[in-house]
Amino acid sequence: MSRTVSNALKATAVLVIITAVCVGALALCNMFFPKYVPTLDGATAKLINEICPTGVSDDIALSDGYIELLGDVDYGVKLADYNKANKSAKAEILAVYRQSKGDNAGAFIIEAKSSGRDGDVVVLTAYKNENIVGATVKKQGESYWNKLPTDMFESLVGENVYSEIDLSAKFGKTGATLSLTAVNRAVNISNSFAKEHNRSIVKPDDFTVYGHAKESE
Repeated sequence: MSRTVSNALKATAVLVIITAVCVGALALCNMFFPKYVPTLDGATAKLINEICPTGVSDDIALSDGYIELLGDVDYGVKLADYNKANKSAKAEILAVYRQSKGDNAGAFIIEAKSSGRDGDVVVLTAYKNENIVGATVKKQGESYWNKLPTDMFESLVGENVYSEIDLSAKFGKTGATLSLTAVNRAVNISNSFAKEHNRSIVKPDDFTVYGHAKESE
């Protein structure tokens, strides 16, 4: 066997070993750090109740169905397909929640994520009558999060789903550019989704939609 062939086989063997190690490491990561899956738990209900109040306690809002986690059939598109078609947004829609009753019946909340400096930043944005009524962070591990403006989320209230959010223009340099960009992207993809699918998310037969009361029969 020539030296060239021998070296090629050795190189191939090394690559195979490296690949096996990487696959094993990835499997271990998935085992100990499972993929984030949105759930309507007590913590999520509390956050939603803060940015879009139901008028009842967090526990009742969760247990009595004031807030519900929707599925693809409820808004007419698979989130995986939507995110794939909107890769350029550098953000993803993770989940959609709806208030089925209470003070803000008909409102819906979109959960979206985008990559920050130290991982994914997950944001909840609440909508009613095509306007943002509240927003908050659900998950983040950013090193410079405390450098962001304290009124960052409050500044979004009143923005329309047709708005292109630009937090950098609102606040300038913050010392946490990547974190701010992650929030910005998450809110903008939420706006885009809300604009395209709000008529499916909100039930016209049950709620006041777009500021117009349901017509009596």
